[in-house]
Amino acid sequence: MKRVVHYAAGVLQILIGIGAVVSGALLVVGPDGKYMQMSVDMLANSPFRSFLIPGIILFGLIGVGNIIAAVLSFKRHRIAGFAGLFFGFGLIIWLFVQVSLIGGGNWLQYLYFSLGILELLFGIAMRETERLR
Repeated sequence: MKRVVHYAAGVLQILIGIGAVVSGALLVVGPDGKYMQMSVDMLANSPFRSFLIPGIILFGLIGVGNIIAAVLSFKRHRIAGFAGLFFGFGLIIWLFVQVSLIGGGNWLQYLYFSLGILELLFGIAMRETERLR
C-alpha cells in the first residue's frame, strides 16, 4: 500500500510542479502577463506592479519544490511525507494569498486548491507509513 501512496503522490507532485514551472517561467519572461493572457491590472490591490516576483515564487517554490518532492516520493525517501505536507500546505497558502490579493472565482484556483489538499493528505499518508515501519 505504501508503494501506491508514494507513487500517487509523486505523480500528483510532478504534474503540479511542471505546471508551476511552465507558468512561473512565462510570468518571469513576460512580467506584464502577456504570455499568460493576464493583465497587470489584476495586481492593483497587491504589493506587486508586475508578475515578476509572483512568477519567481511560482517557479521556484511551487514548481521546483514539487518536482523535488516528486523525486523523494518516487524514491520513497524518509522525508517524502514531510515534503508532501510542506508543499501541499504551500500550494494552499499560495492560493489563499492569490485570492486575497487578486480575487477568486477561476476554476483553476478551485482545482489547484483541491490538489493542494490532496497533496497534503498524501503527505500525511506517507508519514503514517513511515511511522509504522
